[in-house]
Amino acid sequence: MATKKTPSSGSSTPRSFTGLIKGRSKPVQAIAKALREVVQEELPGANESYYGGQRPMAMYRTSADVCWIQPLTSRCNVYFMRGPELTDDDRLLEGNSSRHRYIKVNSTEAVEQLPIRQWLRETVALNLAELESGESFDEVLQRLRVICLALPQTKETLTWGKPHFRVGEKIFCGCGENAGRPFLGLKMEPNESVLMMKIPGIEKAPYSRPGDGWVAVDPNIFDDWDGIERLLIGSFRLIAPKRLVASLDSGQAD
Repeated sequence: MATKKTPSSGSSTPRSFTGLIKGRSKPVQAIAKALREVVQEELPGANESYYGGQRPMAMYRTSADVCWIQPLTSRCNVYFMRGPELTDDDRLLEGNSSRHRYIKVNSTEAVEQLPIRQWLRETVALNLAELESGESFDEVLQRLRVICLALPQTKETLTWGKPHFRVGEKIFCGCGENAGRPFLGLKMEPNESVLMMKIPGIEKAPYSRPGDGWVAVDPNIFDDWDGIERLLIGSFRLIAPKRLVASLDSGQAD
């Protein structure tokens, strides 16, 4: 059975699968439960976590993110993180994201009629192949914890379903995934980010605005952790209060 992890961000985030489907109609609850059973059978031991907001969902990952289950008013959507790469001869998957695709599930019968099990297996295989010669999300996250939590007045939170590091309440680093590969997000001075994005393994952060200085670093391409640590400290300096940066420079920060 999938292990549960309760996020620490936001009162609207479900704390259990029961909480996720609470308030939905009985047919939708039945679809969601059937989908969860399929995921648990295909991904034994997968991590199960929850994302809140207007349309909360359950998220599942093994070596990397695999799928999300999202209960809606009259159906459930299942999002597949490697959707653009999955075998879909009948064009059942919907969406135009470069990161994922989704399938609408309108009945419990459709849970087994649709190729959901096949797509789960394909996603796992694609993730494993992607990480064959690199560090996993969990390994990258552990490195980030050592660096980020050593900085003064920092903490780790689960935000938008992913680990983020904050100084006070402001984010200066996040850890995410793209097509099965881990990446970390951090802030630079805008002019610096333009130059750094010419280096392999560094690009504009997903969902960030052009010119805001936020970049995504793939540590399996830009694999210089001394350099990554300098970038993380630079991001911290841009986000932290000036008094905290001054105390860090003077060696008096707690």
